[in-house]
Amino acid sequence: MIGTDTKNWKLFEFNKIFEIKKGFYNKKPEASGEGKIPFIGASDKNHGITEYYTYEEIESTSKTGVGNNASVEEKIFKPNAICVTNNGSVGYAYYIEQEFTCSHDVNPLYLKNGEFNYFTGMFVSSIIMKDRYRWGYGRKWRPIRMANSKIKLPVVMRSGNFVLDDKHTYSNDGYIPDWDYMESYIKSLDYKIPETGNTSIPYELNTSDWQEFLLIDLFYTSMGNGIDAINTTNTMPKYKYVTRNRNNNGIVDVVDKIEGEVPFDSGDMTLALGGSYLGSCFVQNAPFYTAQNVGVLKSKVKLSIYAKLFIATIIRHECRVKYQAFGRELNSHFRRDFVLKLPALKDGYGNFILDEDKKFSSKGYIPDWNFMEKYIQLFPNGDLI
Repeated sequence: MIGTDTKNWKLFEFNKIFEIKKGFYNKKPEASGEGKIPFIGASDKNHGITEYYTYEEIESTSKTGVGNNASVEEKIFKPNAICVTNNGSVGYAYYIEQEFTCSHDVNPLYLKNGEFNYFTGMFVSSIIMKDRYRWGYGRKWRPIRMANSKIKLPVVMRSGNFVLDDKHTYSNDGYIPDWDYMESYIKSLDYKIPETGNTSIPYELNTSDWQEFLLIDLFYTSMGNGIDAINTTNTMPKYKYVTRNRNNNGIVDVVDKIEGEVPFDSGDMTLALGGSYLGSCFVQNAPFYTAQNVGVLKSKVKLSIYAKLFIATIIRHECRVKYQAFGRELNSHFRRDFVLKLPALKDGYGNFILDEDKKFSSKGYIPDWNFMEKYIQLFPNGDLI
């Protein structure tokens, strides 16, 4: 992989590098489910894609769903853009290779001199994402503010000296973004698309005879370390640092060992107890510390990664339905009365197998761990876990 020494990188104003467009829709059109044109919204997941539309659906729907309509050329944007969210989940950046439509909470960016390709688009969108901590609900990144924002990029050099542009096309100081380096860097990364043998989505689950289990009967539940980010360092990073984030398994950093703090074990699960991403639940694959308001689940019996992933998904669903950020949060519930429905073990005749010791349920039901494991393995990429 090519090195990433950033000491010679330079700041560029957005309006010198990018043509900054305004997104369109205030209200999403109705969708038939047959569309192929992606709708990019203020989302932090699924590459910002929140729906797909047909050309006709976009053409017939106005900005707000009522009132005067605009031409379809104003609604459909050209490919090879970086879409940056300016509201909601602010600062997420996605390279979009095909034509698309989008919310007014998205700023599409195009190169003023040239065109993004996959590699330069991925490089620049990653750099923009690194700066997303500067923005939030109270500090939106609308096009007017973005025009005066700055981005740090590698610049063209020759024999250790900066190559300067007399016309100052990209920078008032004459620096030139090194697009060749950006492309080469992404190409040098050791990545490949995984090949899965699973090509179809598993059958739909019938949950009508699933049974209720208390979380505390299945897991040892505890509060995490509660370490503030300001108290972490990165001199010799050793442990993952898990927060209430919904991305990257909740991991936002790798930090040094902290005296007096005991890391949790690989295989334990983390649960965001409050905040905007309440209910985000992940299986951790390395020892870790946690930030504030993160719970930790340690299984009472040995479970496979597949069974844990199944349960993490159920927990996230239950939290969306029964709990609320900044209202009915999980802090006082996950160690007391948090209930989740799971498939229960049956015999060959379809009758429930009951445990006289009632280890997992007050009614004697036993979670069907094997079913959970096999179901997750059916998903595309499930065979690669």
